Order: sequence, then structure tokens, then C-alpha cells
Amino acid sequence: MNMSTSLISEPALKNSRIISYDLARILSGMFSSMVLVFSVPAVVLNIINIIIFVNTKIDSITVCFISLSLSDLSGMLLLTKTSIVNIMRVFNVPWGKNLSSYLFLFTFGIGLSVDTSSATTTYIALQRGLCVALPFLTRHLFNRNRSLIICVSLFLFILACSTPRATSFSLKNIPDPADNTSTILIIKYFETWGPFDSFYTIFVKTVLVCIEFCVMIVCASLISYGMQSSMKLKHNSSTQAHPTGDKTAGKHGKGFSGEEQSQKKKEAKESLVMKQSLVVVLIHVIFTTPRMLASLYVVFESRYRVGAQYQNLYFVTFASISVTDSINAFANFFVYVRFNTKFRSYFMAKIYGRMFNLKS
Repeated sequence: MNMSTSLISEPALKNSRIISYDLARILSGMFSSMVLVFSVPAVVLNIINIIIFVNTKIDSITVCFISLSLSDLSGMLLLTKTSIVNIMRVFNVPWGKNLSSYLFLFTFGIGLSVDTSSATTTYIALQRGLCVALPFLTRHLFNRNRSLIICVSLFLFILACSTPRATSFSLKNIPDPADNTSTILIIKYFETWGPFDSFYTIFVKTVLVCIEFCVMIVCASLISYGMQSSMKLKHNSSTQAHPTGDKTAGKHGKGFSGEEQSQKKKEAKESLVMKQSLVVVLIHVIFTTPRMLASLYVVFESRYRVGAQYQNLYFVTFASISVTDSINAFANFFVYVRFNTKFRSYFMAKIYGRMFNLKS
């Protein structure tokens, strides 16, 4: 059986082009440190997200946000571990020598989490976009149970596409004559790894991501256009119904009956949900665009991959992309606080209140 040692346990090759060995190690450590700044608090914030969403009314969109928080949480946990191991490797921590060999298992989990988050965000965009564009035809299609089934199915689909590539690697002890010890390296089997890697890179990381981005951008445009049209329509209706303002004001105030006020509150709530979904989608698009472009470059440049001439550039690029991934997972909490009234109320009353009492 043809076997070749894959240098996944050493992200910097001494004979790699464009970026030198020493520079690659320095940049890898720097980006890993930057990741920790966002990934550690992102773990805490996503745990809070899950707790709050579980304790609020669980509807279709809430199921999606729980799924998104779960995938972000798992990704940040693994990304934190990977960053710590990278920092240990940069500073040549002796007992951390063999830990770096298991980074591939961590990166597999990170890729699975990132892909699941992207698929879930696409579903959020599709759901909100269709509800804006075709409200009477599609709104009833999205309920809690269907969204739960779809979110679980998306995870299983990504897992099924990703697992064959991960199983194409095995670990083996390699003697290290420098210090009379052995190092665990990952052995790559070309016979099985090649087709799975090509499928994963081309379909999961390129074709699927491009489709998701197109769907998210189109649906985000629909959401934005729908909100603007709704605001104009409400403004025109209000102007026509109450041209003199205070002359029509009655006991309900501001010229609106109790039924009209109830309808306005409902519309305001739906508008906040739309804004929340729109901002989450836009943040995801902005911070995952670098990963999509890097994955596209992998397809067209065979030297830009593990074990090839541009391996140092490959690892440095994806180390920097990990920073944007951590910012993406970190930012969603603040979107929920800003646009989700129930989320903000529960956080202030239950979590922030308890934290304040503990400090007191």
C-alpha cells in the first residue's frame, strides 16, 4: 500500500515557498492568540444564547438560533483547543509536542461546525426571505417541528459529506533521533484520501458554500426590501388615516384604537425578528467570505494545500480566517440583545441580575 507521511503535525515546512518557516510559525502563534481573545468569550456567550432560547417560546426561528448557537459553541470549543496547541508549538513546549498531531481531529470538528453554522444561517435567510416575499404561501410551512427536522438533517448531511475524508488518516509513532524520542505523525493513504479530499474541497467547501452565499445574499436583499416597503406602506397608511394628527386622538391615544395598537405591536415584533435575522445573515456573509475565497483558491491551485509547496501560506491563511470565524460566533449574542426583546429581558432579569448579585 502506498503511504506518504502527511506533515499535518507540522504546519510550517522549511522548504515551502512564499512564506518562510520562521515567519509561518510566528504568524501562526499571533493569529492563534487573536483567536483566543474572541473564542473563549464566544464559548460563554453561546452557552448563554442556548440557555435563554431554551427558556423562551420555542418557535421556528428560535429552533434555528439554538442550532446556530450549538454549532458555534462546538466550533469555538475546538478552535480554543487548537489555538492553545498552536501557541504551545510555537514556544516549543516539550510535553505539548505530540498534542499537535491530533490537531487534524480538532480541525475536522471545526470544519464540521463551521459548515453546519453556514447551512443553518442559509436556512434562516431562506425562511425569512420567503416569509417576506411570499408571506401567505410560505409562512405556514415553517413551524417548530419542521425546523428541528431540517436543522438536524443539515447537520447529518454535512457530517456524512465530511466523515469519509477524516477516516482516510491514521496515526503512527515515528522515531525522532534528535532527542531519542518518538513523535506521533498522521499517515496519509493516497488511495482513499484523494477522491474524498477532492469531493470535500470541491463540493462541500466550494460548490455548497457558493450556493449558500447566493441564497443568503438574495434572501437578505428580499428581507431588506420587504422591510423598507413595509415601512413606506405604514407611513402612507398612517398619513392617509390620520392627516390632522391630534384631532383624531381618542381615549386610546395618538389616534389609534386598541385593535390598531395591538396590530402595530405585532408588526413591530415581526420587524425586529426580520432585522435580527438580516443582521445575523449579513455578519455571517461578511466574516465567512474569506474562507469561501480561500477554499476556491484551493480548487484552482494544487500547490496551495497540505504537503505542497504553498503549505505555509495555506496554514497562515486559514489561521487568520479562524479569527474571523471566532468574531462571527462572538457577535451573534449582541445582535440578539439588540433586536430580540424576550432575549434581552430574560438576560437582564435572570442572568445579568444574578451575576450582579454575586458581585455584590
